[in-house]
Amino acid sequence: MQKSTENYVQNELVSIIVPVYNVAEYVEVCIKSLVSQTYENIEIFLVDDGSTDASGEICKEWAARDSRIVYIQKANGGAASARNAALERCRGIYITFVDSDDYIDDNYIEVLYAAIVENGADISICGWKNETGIAPAKADTVKGNNFYSKTEAMNKLLYQEEFDTAMWAKLYKAQLFKKIRFPEGNIYEDIAIIYKVFDLVEKVSYVDYKGYHYLLRESGTTLKKFSLKKMDLIDVVEEMEEYILERCPEVQRAMRSKFVRANFHIYLQIPREKEFASERERIEKNINKYRKSVLADKRTRRGTKAALLLSGISYSLFYGLKKLKQLGKH
Repeated sequence: MQKSTENYVQNELVSIIVPVYNVAEYVEVCIKSLVSQTYENIEIFLVDDGSTDASGEICKEWAARDSRIVYIQKANGGAASARNAALERCRGIYITFVDSDDYIDDNYIEVLYAAIVENGADISICGWKNETGIAPAKADTVKGNNFYSKTEAMNKLLYQEEFDTAMWAKLYKAQLFKKIRFPEGNIYEDIAIIYKVFDLVEKVSYVDYKGYHYLLRESGTTLKKFSLKKMDLIDVVEEMEEYILERCPEVQRAMRSKFVRANFHIYLQIPREKEFASERERIEKNINKYRKSVLADKRTRRGTKAALLLSGISYSLFYGLKKLKQLGKH
């Protein structure tokens, strides 16, 4: 079957970066979805980040079968370190990131490539489906395509309208990463750089198409029990706030909404014990700073407004309502 990408003058190389760590149960499904892409001009970086299970062997076997796969083995340093290792070696005009326990539709790259070329965009984005099993789900269909200016794309990113701060489900011009790398050692490496990437764009394309499949796992970073390491997110959004106010003041309202939401996301996970009193106080101060302005913002998500109203009465009351843990992703 003739592929739609053949209608374009260019059929440019796309680099797919996959950090791999102890996912032997899932990684083969991921790799199969990559090598089956209808857009064939790709290079796939499987970065074994010091796996102690069979993940590395599985990746090496696939690299021996498909010349488009580059296997990188390194000492454990986290997803940020693994992605950075691939960024130093990738040759693609475009880059996309896929987590090793997730998978993509066969036409995922083709759809995102078409959107980025047709709209002259710097990033193309699609939706995703949350999956509870590793069996590949039925592929989605493209229902529409919109594009946004830098300002509106940044607003949508921060308000989490159509897309959010995850690095996956997006295709980027590689030049956006010329001077940007993931902060190693930070468990929220996506949100730590995504706003800096968006600050470099002129246009972003959004495709109404759920071609990325995100596997929900109990061992995922955001699902683990609270540790002080999770305060990394508060550090990140405080740095983001400073950056946005200086570089992109036109999205200040969206930044405040995101700032408050991220603080609530961590606050709900902190135990009420005295040993975490300073962490709770820090977050309460952050939330109180923007309570009125975020409540007055019509684009703020309803869950965030509900949290602001309840915590305004009493943080203890708010904390006790466990159902509000469904506020969503940070």
